[in-house]
Amino acid sequence: MSFRLFEIHEQRWFPQFLRDQFVDGLQMLLEVMSAYAPISQLLRTRLRESGTDCVVDLCSGAGGPWHGLLHDFEMFGAAPLKVILTDKFPATRNPEDRKKSSAKRVYYVEHPIDALQVPQNLRGFRTLFSSFHHFSRDEAIRLLQDSVDRRQGIGIFEAPGLHPLTLAALFFIPVAMWIFTPLHRPFSWSRLLWTYLIPVIPFVLFFDGVVSCLRAYTIAELAQMVSGLSGTCYRWEIGKEIGDLLPLPITYLIGFPLNAPAEPGD
Repeated sequence: MSFRLFEIHEQRWFPQFLRDQFVDGLQMLLEVMSAYAPISQLLRTRLRESGTDCVVDLCSGAGGPWHGLLHDFEMFGAAPLKVILTDKFPATRNPEDRKKSSAKRVYYVEHPIDALQVPQNLRGFRTLFSSFHHFSRDEAIRLLQDSVDRRQGIGIFEAPGLHPLTLAALFFIPVAMWIFTPLHRPFSWSRLLWTYLIPVIPFVLFFDGVVSCLRAYTIAELAQMVSGLSGTCYRWEIGKEIGDLLPLPITYLIGFPLNAPAEPGD
C-alpha cells in the first residue's frame, strides 16, 4: 500500500535553481547506476510491437534514462526513435546540451507540460520514469485514461518501491553525490556549494528518495487502476524486472492499443 506524502523538490517554495541542481544530481545518479538498464530490452520490444517511432517522455527532469536507453537500442539495432522530453518544471538547459541532444533525436520542450494535460500535438508512446508515484490515485487513473482515450501507448517504470535492497540503496545516495559530483560536467561552483558546504542536494535526494519509495504504487494497485479504465482493445502488462549487475527491481506498467499503432509524432 502506498502512502501519500510530499517530496521537497515538488513544493512551489523550493527554488528553481535548487530544483535544477536536484534533477541534475538525480540524472547523474541514474547514469552512474544505469538504474533502468533492466527494462531496456522489454521497452525496446514493446515499442516495436506498438508500431511507434516517437516517444513523449513526461516528467523528464534533466532527461531521465533516455540517453542511456537510446545507446542500448542502437547497439541492438533498434529502429531510430524520436524522443521528446517534457516536464512541468523544465530544467534550465545549456545550449550546447540541446544541440548534442538534437543530433541524437532527443528534443527538450522548454515550456511547462503538465502530464495530466498533454497537448494534442504531442503524440507518441508516452513514458514516465520514477514519476508516476507523484500523482494521486485519481490523477494516475486520469493519466492512464487519457492515453487510452487518445490511443497512445504508455510505459510507466518505477525504481522506487518498498523493497529491502532499494531502501538500503538510498543510504548510498549522499555518498554517491560526494564521490561523483567533482567528476560531473560541466563544472559548477554552485553545485559544489550545495553539495559539500551546504549539503542541501544530497539531503533532498535522500529525503525525496525515501518518500518516493513510500509513495510508489504496488503491482496490485496498478492492476486495480487498469481494471477500472474504460476502452477496449488495449494490451496491458504489469510486472517487475531485476538487473544482473545492480539487482534493484523496476516495477513497470505498459499498455498500447492492439488494433492500431500509436500516431507518429509531428
